This record gives sequence, structure tokens and C-alpha cells, in this order.
Amino acid sequence: MRSTEPLVSIEKTVSPIVSEAAEALERHIRLSGLKPGDRYITAQEAGRLLGKSVMTAQRAMTLLAQRNLLERRPKAGTFIAEAATTKADLKCIHLLLPEQFMNEEKSMESYWNRVHLEISGMRSVLPNLSVQFNFIPNQDVGYAQQVIDKAYKAGSLSGVILLISSRAMRAHFNDSGIPTVVEGSAETDLNNLCWLTWDQKQMGKLLASYLLQRGHRRLATMMRDVWSAGEHLLHDGIGEVIAHAGLSSNALRIRSTPPDRAAALEVARTLLSEDDTYPTGILCRNELQANCITEVAQEMGLSDQIEAVLCNAPLSREIKYTCVEPEMDGVECGKIIGGMFQALMEHKIPEKKGVLVGVKLLNARPTG
Repeated sequence: MRSTEPLVSIEKTVSPIVSEAAEALERHIRLSGLKPGDRYITAQEAGRLLGKSVMTAQRAMTLLAQRNLLERRPKAGTFIAEAATTKADLKCIHLLLPEQFMNEEKSMESYWNRVHLEISGMRSVLPNLSVQFNFIPNQDVGYAQQVIDKAYKAGSLSGVILLISSRAMRAHFNDSGIPTVVEGSAETDLNNLCWLTWDQKQMGKLLASYLLQRGHRRLATMMRDVWSAGEHLLHDGIGEVIAHAGLSSNALRIRSTPPDRAAALEVARTLLSEDDTYPTGILCRNELQANCITEVAQEMGLSDQIEAVLCNAPLSREIKYTCVEPEMDGVECGKIIGGMFQALMEHKIPEKKGVLVGVKLLNARPTG
């Protein structure tokens, strides 16, 4: 038996907070894969999902009941109504990445080439796929949600790819009901996310072993100021190599810098000014940091002692630093991501929710 909703619509009297909450719940309903007649979450659960009060969630759900998206049944609960039928056709996947990422590298040509190869692989699985790039300032979850809300209202939202995302960003999309794939590591408790990442632990082992073979006995890492599970695994790999070599616990310095040249230069100067204990082998997360290490080493007359390596693939055709590259090309990675989205859009669990891509060492080309 249906509940008797108020005869007077609350559409015109609803507050902006309730209206926004209703839009968020409508998006959650349409992307959840629930069918008419399926039980929906309670007002308490909706409040937690939205980060709003139970009263706000309750009024938002009443509004959706008037739109025939939900059906309120006294003493039985809330159920999906006829107007909430979800279409499974793929429209557009939105790729979210930090705005600051654009400041990290001088040359983006190779990066965009990799992205285009991935899109080619995704399109082989999902023909006519459209991908929208969105740059998010300061890992701002609220800003990212505004982008997604706008895409949803325009009818152009089918999924999200997160690149270099914070824990808060991953957690938000884990709870959003939006099909989401993380390019990078995802924490095990965020079990609604799919992910594809390079083997960060193997990366740490390969690069640390290379530096030790080159005679370096004091190492350091320079990471981004936003860490994920990948940075932890990277350091686990480095630590194993250092321990196996019998080096002391202070053989590794760990530093982080924002994507800012001045900040990276300051950290580099401080790191290389530690009397006779400065590290000589530096593992850098990006080319900006590696370039800053090289520049400071030249300023201080240490170029013959200091060696920077890159914990990533090179972003330019000239391989300036020893680094790693994936054992799987961009097209194959794209096919895997496309398969994940294909399953998610059909409201199925992907055959593999997480894929670890092996890496191999890529030595810098000799100069001179």
C-alpha cells in the first residue's frame, strides 16, 4: 500500500539544502542499478551518505517520492519507484585529476600519448565512448562533486576515473554510487572502487637496487605532498632492498613537496646540505623534483656524486633519468579499464576489481 504524500507539493517551498540533497539522492538512485520495487536506504543511511541531518534527508526523500522516484510504504520502508529506471547505455566517463598536476612537468606530450592509448583501448570495449577531462583544484572534493553534478544534469555522466587522487576523493566516490575506476592504488576498505596500478613495491625494489649497484649507500625519496597506498608500497620495496643490503635504518631519508618548483628546490638544498651525511641516490616521484635535485647538485658542485632516478615513466621522449615503465602498454591497460566500466554499467561485479601491472627498469640514455 502506498503512503499518502502531502497533496501540496513541496517543490516550490523546499530549501536549497533539501533541493541539493534530493539531487544527490536522485543521482545515487539512478546510478545504483536498483530496479522498481527494490528496497532503498533509510533516512538515517541517506543522511550519512549525504553528510546531512536525518531531517534534511527525510525531506529530500519526500521530494523524490513526489517525483515518483521513490515510494514510501508505511511500516515497510522506502522502495524504488517506476520513474527511477536506470539506463545502462554509456554516455561519458569523466577523468578527474589535480589541477596542480599540470605544474609538475615541463613536457606533457608523452603523458597525453599514454592517455590517448588508454582511451583507444577503452573504446575497443566500449564503442563511441566519450571521455571528459576535469582538473580539480587542491583535491577539493566539493568542487569535484559540483563538476559531477553538472555532468549528471546534462545527461553526460556514466562513470569517473580518478588520477592522482587523495584518500578523501577516493572515499567520496566509493560512497557515491557512481561507477569509479582509480588509476593508482585504492585502499582495501574502499571496496566499491575498481583500480589499475603499476606495481609500486616492485618499482621501489628495482630503483633502489639500481642505486645500490651504482655504489650509493645513502638514499632519499622525494614524493608528492598527496600520498596514497602506492607511496607506502613503494617505500616498502625500498626498505626491503636496504635491509637486504645490510644498511642501517638511517640509510633512507623521506621528503614530500607540493608541485611547486620553489618548494622542491628548497627541499633539495636542505637535503643536500646535511654535512657529510647527505644522500647521493635520490628517488623522485616526478621530473620536476628530479630536475630540482640535478640543478641544486650542480650549484653545490656535487654533480659527480648525486644521481636522481624517477619513480614513474618518463614524460618526454628524451629519457633523462633512469626510471621504470609498465610491462603492459596503454592500449591493453585501456581495455582492462573499459571492461571494468562495461561490467559496472551493467550493474555487475567486474571479473577483476583490481589489476596490478608489472614494471621493468628503463635506463637513462647515455649522454655525450
